[in-house]
Amino acid sequence: MNQKDPRRQNPVNPDKIKRGDILLVHTKRSFTSWLIRRFTKSYWNHVGLFVSKDNQWPKWVIEALGEGIVARPFELKYIKVIRDDKGNIVEMKDSGKFHIAVVRVKDLTYEQRKQISNKVYKWAYEGRKYDFLLLLFGMVLHLLSFRKFRPRWLNKKSCFICSELVATAFAEVAGITFGKYTASGYVTPADIAQEAQTNEKMEIVMSNVQEKS
Repeated sequence: MNQKDPRRQNPVNPDKIKRGDILLVHTKRSFTSWLIRRFTKSYWNHVGLFVSKDNQWPKWVIEALGEGIVARPFELKYIKVIRDDKGNIVEMKDSGKFHIAVVRVKDLTYEQRKQISNKVYKWAYEGRKYDFLLLLFGMVLHLLSFRKFRPRWLNKKSCFICSELVATAFAEVAGITFGKYTASGYVTPADIAQEAQTNEKMEIVMSNVQEKS
């Protein structure tokens, strides 16, 4: 097993999540999510970006979903957290709907992390849409093993798939790429997970994926 396998990482602790961290998601009991994993040959089917300040609670994630680019409370959707009036965690449990891991790009300044999160927030504020066409076309490209090809009519900045949203923000602010297909604009959750496991500039810092016996 790879030393950076998510099953060997620390358990999820919302208080240790930083602004600009990336959320990897394995969605249970979802046919669409299963299809994405099947076509990309990955354990992961979705990604989001943490946008809350390092010491802010609860933590929020911005993600590209079917309804568009939206903000969701991480501490309600992906895990269940109860805090006291001072913000201390008094109870926490898995939602039961997801397996998750948190990816961190190393050596970014706080200003860079802030700019990355502000960029995706701006896209959400502007009402950017989900790119269903790219999702379907991308599955075809995976079948044909021809991912470098992406016609111009798919290069629309007005809409994103989840991983494209995150990868575009990192590329535009910090020049960070997630694999060799970043330039084509078609980055998948599998690409981000692969980089997190093999690129020394990134790491999986926590996960609720259980070690196999």
